[in-house]
Amino acid sequence: MGKWSGLLALALLLAACAVYWMPAQASEAKPVASKLMQTLEESGATGVSIQVRARVPLGEVQRPEEVKELARTWAKKLEIPLSLGGESRNSNILMYRTTYMQNGVSVRYEVAGVSKNGAFDTYLVLHISGSRESLLYIEQIQETFASALKNADFIPQISTCIRGLYNVKMSVDQQRGKIMSIFATLQATELERLQDETVVSISGHTPMWEPFIALNGQKMNLQVATHRDSGNVGTWVTVGTPIITVEY
Repeated sequence: MGKWSGLLALALLLAACAVYWMPAQASEAKPVASKLMQTLEESGATGVSIQVRARVPLGEVQRPEEVKELARTWAKKLEIPLSLGGESRNSNILMYRTTYMQNGVSVRYEVAGVSKNGAFDTYLVLHISGSRESLLYIEQIQETFASALKNADFIPQISTCIRGLYNVKMSVDQQRGKIMSIFATLQATELERLQDETVVSISGHTPMWEPFIALNGQKMNLQVATHRDSGNVGTWVTVGTPIITVEY
């Protein structure tokens, strides 16, 4: 996708960290992928891919065996085929992970234990991804998982990213125009803007859905970024809520 500027690469890294640490919201987040896809396509782009990420802190356990038991228990509750050979250790993190396909949708399930003062803080993370054609299945899987978690009194922190492509190579001014048309459709207010010679990223807030993260004391739940491809493909566009968590 071309050479990244240091400024925007750093912005993406900080954005990913912000989502990882964002506080749980008081209300359950409903799927917004269809709305984002519709808005992206109305702006003239072709929808390419969807990624949904859900994260839930499960609490503290004392022993590594309890992390494994949590992975097994939640895999059963969510009807996920878990390979108990999926254990991995990275520094102070104990991880159980499995990936499977369902109706053309890739689902990656992770339960991690982060070592802390002799115990483990545990987290469940689900990555759901697919193409434009699997959009409805992605939302169905998301709602099924969210319902199962809610029944156990957990409200997952959810991020959604939609990626599309304009079939022309756009100038920075043209990219800004496309992003602002998406903001207008979503009734969004701009809060922050970053750009270089090939990339534009604008973050803001829309009243169309509730979950958000804090940005300089303000609510932020929308980020749109465009990137002119270095080849002959065109211009990529990524729409994310509450923030983009993939490379754009």
